[in-house]
Amino acid sequence: MPLLKFGELELNYQTCGDGPTALLFIHGLGGNGNSWKYQIDHFRKDYEVVTIDLFGHGQSFKDVDPVMAPRFDAEAAVNLMQNVVKKPYFVIGHSFATNIIPEIIKLDISKLKGVVFVDCVFQGFDEVIESRKTFAAKMLALSGDALIVETALWYDSIIGTKVSSEDRDFIHSSLKQCNIRWLFESVAGCRDYCSKYPPKETPIRDTLPVFVMEADNGVGTDLRKSWVNHFMSARYFLFEDAGHFFFVTERDKFNKLLSGFLKDNSE
Repeated sequence: MPLLKFGELELNYQTCGDGPTALLFIHGLGGNGNSWKYQIDHFRKDYEVVTIDLFGHGQSFKDVDPVMAPRFDAEAAVNLMQNVVKKPYFVIGHSFATNIIPEIIKLDISKLKGVVFVDCVFQGFDEVIESRKTFAAKMLALSGDALIVETALWYDSIIGTKVSSEDRDFIHSSLKQCNIRWLFESVAGCRDYCSKYPPKETPIRDTLPVFVMEADNGVGTDLRKSWVNHFMSARYFLFEDAGHFFFVTERDKFNKLLSGFLKDNSE
């Protein structure tokens, strides 16, 4: 279980496969690197697959500012890809990665080949930020077992109903490694974070392909939340009758779509 030393922080990461190009998978709020296990198994034969536990998650350093953690995640991830992996790479990020991918785009011009937003909320509009702050405040008003129960119910609601019990348990399992209150403190700080690192200032480059995948029962319910507001030329796909974790529940379709994007944008 390798750890990347990043200042006083430690980032847990895993690599497998040995292709000429790497894929960096970034999990969402409450997840961990193993959240991508179905993508690891699928892509390792053609790519070097890199997964990380974000700070505050999994086996990575936990005592970190929840509001500014995504910027630290981005800096550590770029350090990992440039100095350890040392290959051209694509970034695929789910949900909470919406705060991290834009910073990676800013930090790495040389090796980054493309990015994929997987049901990531674009926090470029005030009403979207207010909605997220209101949700976080509601959760932070709880404590102890009440917070744990409500978090599990929230996860169930975004997973959706068309999911096997095995997949549901798998998605829930990573929450056990997290400080639940820390997670919602991070969400609650979205206005402060976006004020310092505005999503609308994310660079748009002709040489950087972007793929936006959303669920009609997730981010796709409200166009204001979509990254296509910023990356207007991005490739786009809407998963119909799907929940937030469609990369698990509809993994075969997801993997096929991702494979197509990668092949279309590889030299």
